[in-house]
Amino acid sequence: MEYMTIKQAAERWGYSEETIRKWCKENKLFAVVEAQKISGRWQIPVNAECPKPIKKKK
Repeated sequence: MEYMTIKQAAERWGYSEETIRKWCKENKLFAVVEAQKISGRWQIPVNAECPKPIKKKK
């Protein structure tokens, strides 16, 4: 299983890192394997779906 970081998810989906952390804590990210905290860092499956529409970059 491949994972992405909070920063990578924020860049990919166009939301702040804080918002991504909140979604991880609230189990709002949808994937076969849910996001998990390993060694104090959130690991988000690369196939996770953004719970809200992805923001377009300007």
